[in-house]
Amino acid sequence: MFLDVGNLLEIEFIKNGEIYLKNNNSIIKKIDIELADKDIEKSNGLKYRSFLKENRGMLFLLKNQEEYKQINMKDVRIPLDIIYINQFDTVVFLNKYITPMKENIEIINFPSYINIKYILEINAGMSDKWGIKEGVTKITYLIK
Repeated sequence: MFLDVGNLLEIEFIKNGEIYLKNNNSIIKKIDIELADKDIEKSNGLKYRSFLKENRGMLFLLKNQEEYKQINMKDVRIPLDIIYINQFDTVVFLNKYITPMKENIEIINFPSYINIKYILEINAGMSDKWGIKEGVTKITYLIK
């Protein structure tokens, strides 16, 4: 019998900073974030985690436009909302209720004039609950 070691892993959340989500300069939510800026952190993302507390998320810092196309939900155990943020720190697209353990997710090809700078992954449903809106919500993040 083959044992998949991945099923036994449970990776802990490591707080690297905070994000403030704002609509029209009013803070709608503050969440703790774990940063993914190194290649290994980006490829692992939220894999091998059974839960993510409501006020937490993972912020991916992208080096180039091809990176946002490489999101893979394989070995991600929790449903997520994936938030795409441009170079002006504004939410430009919400991909909601992404099913866990899915190898390929639908990738939105943004027009070349939209520069995706960050991706924020949070629990599925939180973008609706917190009032995150495309073209309205902006982020400010603080690294500790």
